[in-house]
Amino acid sequence: MVLLADELVEIRTRRALRHRMRPYWEVLEYGRALGYQRKKGEAYWLARIRMRSGNYRQKRLGNTNDREAADGENHFDYHQARKLAEAWFSDPEQSAIASDRTKRGPTLSMLVCPWGDEYTVTHAIHDLVDWKRLFVARTHFQSMISHINFHIIPRLGTIRLSEFKGTHVQTFIRDVLETPAQPGNSPAQPRRPVSAMSAEELRKRKKTLNALIGWLRQALLMAWENGHVENERAWRCIRYLPNVDRPRIVFANRHECRRLVDACTPDIRDLVLAGMYTGCRISELLLMTAGDYVPERYGLNVPLVKTRRPRFVFLPDEGCELFEQLTAGKATDAPMFVRADGKRWSDDYRHHFKVAVGRAGLSSKFSFHSLRHTYASQLIQAGTPLIVISDQLGHVSTNTVSRTYGHMSPQIREAEVRQRFTPITGTPVTSPIVQNRPAPYAIISDLRAVQD
Repeated sequence: MVLLADELVEIRTRRALRHRMRPYWEVLEYGRALGYQRKKGEAYWLARIRMRSGNYRQKRLGNTNDREAADGENHFDYHQARKLAEAWFSDPEQSAIASDRTKRGPTLSMLVCPWGDEYTVTHAIHDLVDWKRLFVARTHFQSMISHINFHIIPRLGTIRLSEFKGTHVQTFIRDVLETPAQPGNSPAQPRRPVSAMSAEELRKRKKTLNALIGWLRQALLMAWENGHVENERAWRCIRYLPNVDRPRIVFANRHECRRLVDACTPDIRDLVLAGMYTGCRISELLLMTAGDYVPERYGLNVPLVKTRRPRFVFLPDEGCELFEQLTAGKATDAPMFVRADGKRWSDDYRHHFKVAVGRAGLSSKFSFHSLRHTYASQLIQAGTPLIVISDQLGHVSTNTVSRTYGHMSPQIREAEVRQRFTPITGTPVTSPIVQNRPAPYAIISDLRAVQD
């Protein structure tokens, strides 16, 4: 048997996989997958379908070409196995019980195309999507398309912009608020009246609704600016819902941070410390390479994840020390953070982080993103200007910082007045109340405990 170069690479890749009881699956389409299984001296291909009942059915397709086949024994490479799997998926017996075929990967386009001479909401949204596609981050674009397809197009898509008015917006708001979230491919849930929701449920629905309102308003405003409609009523009748953000109160003080670091295993410890030193999102940290650390500037170039605006994060001295160690001897394209086995971290960081949180005795609500809140809260407690915090976190403006950490604003104002005010008389303070007053910014450290 003569193997081509790409077949040899394919075989070596499969042989590098560790032995385990369950197969390695590659999702070809949602509900249909090709599997590779190696155990007890044999290696073979599998195909799997998801049935309408929600259960799975699988079939052994044949042996792989990892090793020489015995006389009369069939063996298949990846491409042959994939063809066999597709043939089995298309078999009438399997098609009758299989779930609907759904293309793998996120949808990156609208599910309907604008049609006709009348300029409708669908036309306006389509123009906005084409414009946003040029500059917004991929993750944000995926989320935007998903929400537009699910909420806006079915409810408002056929309305002509010349006839769009406030009553359409009011109906849309009620429909979205009463429609429960539908993550992934989970089945749709029945509508729930607003009166039956908890305050937190309603806040989350309002936050989703405000994102939809923002995209809808941008689309209708763009349509007016581009001359597709003469009347401004369509975009002016759209209003955001107030009071949908809540203060971030899940963060750790410095004593809790040290406990958490001590509770971490060595590999997850580096990831946790990096979150504390940079305030970066976990998605940003996982994409970092050794070349992102710039020692000459004492900071990091942050990978573009949520936004396409470049961002540079300055590091404290401890942070520079950590990243010097992490990048020593590494190629610039090598992953910054790796597990104990040398492989890049993925979603498996969640389990290790959760274990460390439990060992440290922190709240079960403390997630990796809470390290970002810890970073921002600590800087606020130290009196750092909001513009500095906003730039470090990668926000467009200070509004997000003010809104997110607004529960600290009164204490910050009090501390700033006390710290910046120049004494007039210079006489010593004798009032017991004033003498026992905490130092500026010290009161903010206890704010979380009061609010919890």
